[in-house]
Amino acid sequence: MSQSASEFRLETSFRKRLYFFTGMVVFTLTAYILQLFNLQIVQGSENSLKAERFVRRSESIPADRGNIFDRNFLTPETSQPLVSNSASLDVILNTSLLKNDPRKVKDFIYKFCEALSIPIVYYEKELQDSRMIKKIRSREPFVLLEGISREQQERILVLDNINKYVYLVSSPARVYHMGPALSHVTGYVGKPTTSDLQEKEIKTYQLIGKGGIESLYDTTLRGQDGFRIQKRNTEGNIEEERVIEHSVPGNNLILTIDRDMQIAAYRALKGVRGTVLAIKATTGEVLAMASNPSYDPNILSGKNKLDRSNHFTRVTNNGGFLNLAIQSRFPPASTFKTLVGLAAMESEHKINYDPKQTFSCPASFTLKSTFKGVPDQVFYNWDKKNHGELNLAQALEKSNSVYFYQLGYKLGAEPILAYSRLFGLDKKSGIDLPGEATGFIPSSDWKKRTYGNKWFDGDTVNLSIGQGFISVTPIEMALFYMAVVNNGKIYKPYVVSEIRSPLDNSLIQKTEPTILRDIPLKKSTVEALKEGLYLVGYSGTASGVLNSPTLPEIAGKTGTAQTRRRGASSSNHAWFIGYAPVNAPPEKQILVAAFVEYGVGGAASAAPAAREVFKAAFPPGSFPRTDRSRAKTMEEEAPVEQEAF
Repeated sequence: MSQSASEFRLETSFRKRLYFFTGMVVFTLTAYILQLFNLQIVQGSENSLKAERFVRRSESIPADRGNIFDRNFLTPETSQPLVSNSASLDVILNTSLLKNDPRKVKDFIYKFCEALSIPIVYYEKELQDSRMIKKIRSREPFVLLEGISREQQERILVLDNINKYVYLVSSPARVYHMGPALSHVTGYVGKPTTSDLQEKEIKTYQLIGKGGIESLYDTTLRGQDGFRIQKRNTEGNIEEERVIEHSVPGNNLILTIDRDMQIAAYRALKGVRGTVLAIKATTGEVLAMASNPSYDPNILSGKNKLDRSNHFTRVTNNGGFLNLAIQSRFPPASTFKTLVGLAAMESEHKINYDPKQTFSCPASFTLKSTFKGVPDQVFYNWDKKNHGELNLAQALEKSNSVYFYQLGYKLGAEPILAYSRLFGLDKKSGIDLPGEATGFIPSSDWKKRTYGNKWFDGDTVNLSIGQGFISVTPIEMALFYMAVVNNGKIYKPYVVSEIRSPLDNSLIQKTEPTILRDIPLKKSTVEALKEGLYLVGYSGTASGVLNSPTLPEIAGKTGTAQTRRRGASSSNHAWFIGYAPVNAPPEKQILVAAFVEYGVGGAASAAPAAREVFKAAFPPGSFPRTDRSRAKTMEEEAPVEQEAF
């Protein structure tokens, strides 16, 4: 029977639909089978672990932070760490046994406090309704106590109404073996803040570095957490536990710090507010960096939150978190005279200056007034004595201010300010520590904007002895003296020398010395400055402190900065910056900068602090001494007086 055209069209349409739906069914079944194969065979192990995480309780295993060693590191097993870890026990509340009921959790905390004689104020924040509900709903571990003592542990175990609701978990604790002596370098660790959780890849239970290299190298030190799966019965006891991923400790850091020099630097600051900094002259390695007042990182990283809070408040009120070596700035005082002499020699064409030429010191310098009715201004020498004719080396030796008043006035402010900027006295050194401040170099435009008047000659005279508007950080000033030692080269300072694997001690990263600035200086300039700096320690303002057969020959410069509390010498700040051994090659020399707030004078407090570091760096017999005899004048043989400013 012949098929009509309409029947043919219907049959064709039906077949097309049948083929389409058949294809869809075949495609769907094929995709389903492939996905089953992928989930159960290809990704079977991984999905099994994920399923277990949902069915059973998963718990993170915090990784140990990397250890920190000093420059004498050999191997992790044979070297004494500066910072390491120890195990401690935390008490975790199993809120599920209390039916996650905030009221029951509160009641238990009251019983817990009573049983262990803990002030209820310890849980003041946790007892807030909103905070407790959020904590329970988040399913994060409810930590009752951290780092419990043996006595607390025993008491918890014998109290049936307590121990069945809690369990003890081992957690790492940070140990700072040098305590406050190295705290401004190491920093400390603590729980992350809300901003840390928002800005950084970190979990609430993890520790984060706060200050020092703990902060700057936080991700390097942190390591990789593991996790385990626990199956608990209705009473909260563990029936089964399986470690799925083991934690991997963080990388170890090897510092440039020398332990003995660091201890000497910290002890030298006992009872004073100040800083001592030691740097290897030809590499930029920081051998010591101490600042006082300090803080105890063991308390701030500890488990007792009341102790942490109280210590944090005391340190904050005392300004102990401030690393004075890189975060404070003061007038450089007479240590700046070296730069003024350098600027004059390098700009000799401006004033026809020769460091051997002399200026007369009649005990004061009179600046003639250019304004009618305004009297002349008189600037006095620090001891108000007549020192006669002096060349540059002798002026540095005696820290003669009148010489530099005349030199600075003759040279003018611009070359002095230009060389200050050239040597980076208004720039960060780039040291691998957080929070570095910068010094301040004034200018005539700045003074016009700030005070509404021009730069006067009196400002230049003040500038020539490191007073007035200028202020610098101790590390900036130390790097300028590094340039004198290295004929113009300044190396970037650093405290982390190497990063090593905790697994096989393999080298991951090594810091190489980096030249920060290379400023061409005339050989005659460097030689003239070094001669004057040598005289300071040999027969000048610091000789009574530094010229000793038990010490290497030390060159440097004292400085005493006047403060706004003029008058009593006890209101003056003290500086000393120097290097030793003088007769050793530059690669064997170290540079030490010491600064003491209200330290009376450079030779009174700063030079003695530097001396202790030199003694630690160069014990008797470890350095050569030259018998450098000099034909002394009657004036040179007179008793050396302490520098006043």
